[in-house]
Amino acid sequence: MKKLIIPFVLFSIFSSTAFAQEGNIAVRAGQLLTPDGVIENGTLVIRGGVIEAVGGPDTEVPFDVLLRELPEATVFCGFAEAHTSSGLDRANENVAVAPFLDVKDSIDPSSYYFEDELRGGTVAIGVIPGNNCVVGGRGRVVSPAGMTVEAMTLDDAMGMKMAIGPKSGWSRSAQLAELREAIDRLNNALEVLGQKLIDDDELRKDRERALEDLAEKADDGDRWDSLGGFVRYGEDFPGKDLISEEDVDDTQRGLVNILNGDERLWVWCPAPSDIYHARNWAEEHELTDNLVFVVRAGVWKASELIAEMGRPVVLVDGPWHVEVDPVTQEEVKTFAPLKLHEAGVVFALGSQKGRMGPDRLSWQAATCVREGVPASVALAAVTTVPAQVWGLGDRVSRLAEGADGSFVVLDGDPLDFNATVLEVWIRGGQVYDRSTDERLQRLLEGRQE
Repeated sequence: MKKLIIPFVLFSIFSSTAFAQEGNIAVRAGQLLTPDGVIENGTLVIRGGVIEAVGGPDTEVPFDVLLRELPEATVFCGFAEAHTSSGLDRANENVAVAPFLDVKDSIDPSSYYFEDELRGGTVAIGVIPGNNCVVGGRGRVVSPAGMTVEAMTLDDAMGMKMAIGPKSGWSRSAQLAELREAIDRLNNALEVLGQKLIDDDELRKDRERALEDLAEKADDGDRWDSLGGFVRYGEDFPGKDLISEEDVDDTQRGLVNILNGDERLWVWCPAPSDIYHARNWAEEHELTDNLVFVVRAGVWKASELIAEMGRPVVLVDGPWHVEVDPVTQEEVKTFAPLKLHEAGVVFALGSQKGRMGPDRLSWQAATCVREGVPASVALAAVTTVPAQVWGLGDRVSRLAEGADGSFVVLDGDPLDFNATVLEVWIRGGQVYDRSTDERLQRLLEGRQE
């Protein structure tokens, strides 16, 4: 009987200890990279998934928090992927104007993409519908670990996708025309709805005056959705103040949220001319402060305009712009991040999928340093800038008190492309360990299933 009780008791003790330690961890590393600089033999304390203390080797570690000693390692906040449509069951839907979509319904937590991002030291990813749309759906910021979308989610209010660059098979004129028509259709529908609500209200008053019994409208438990004043943008029209959120359909609701200025807009502008069109559209609708430009390298030619607008950009599909000189017929290569930096544009870097080097944010940032971008700017482009653009600057991509307890353990500097990611921790829980990465081991050993 004792042989059965003792293991059970030990199991209970260990289980209780493991439960108490969940989300609690302290790490003392050879180097700790913080927003204020490098701390030698630094200590990071995380309790309940949140950073409680950051300091030197004398930093007190609570008795109920396990301390890990990593004297040869470097600990930093981890990489942040500002914008991607990877990890979805499909990047785009066929509907051109689809503000009713939400990536929550399309993210596949079992996708190899998220596993690869963990392997590369990424702790936060902005997932949003692809660029082959006019108005796409809502994005969200996730960690690359979790069995469900809810468990992965860091924030569900990343914003909405809009494209100035044309859909596949479309011209730019058709793209802009569809955008204008969508808004015109919305405005016409809202004016008709406003007049209907006025007429319905007059009919109700007439019935009241005729002493008719009126059935009270059923309370659905969400009175806020039934309140008028949902439409705040644009000129006044009869009945505008009577329109509630419940009065409009899903497509109309999404467009109203955009035009009300309630959504961050991730605007696809692959060519320099797209920046001009986006600026004109945003100024017309008083939405300039909501824009985040998603661009290709060639947009460096519009750097001064972007800087004048004071809006951030996410550079995707690689940092180099290559064109042929019309006179000499020679290839001219321009390193876009350097041009953006010199113009005073705040930028984030997006990894370039499908290629062994550029599909890592560390490679992108290291290339920036090689080409003359200051190391602090390059590192910010793959850490703090994405967090700021998401509106999560106080929580994500920083080792500081009160921030999420997510970090990466490496055997070198994060800007050294030869550095290896050893461990990844998200909100105080270990989600990746290189020593137990079976797929990676099989690759390194040259074995095939």
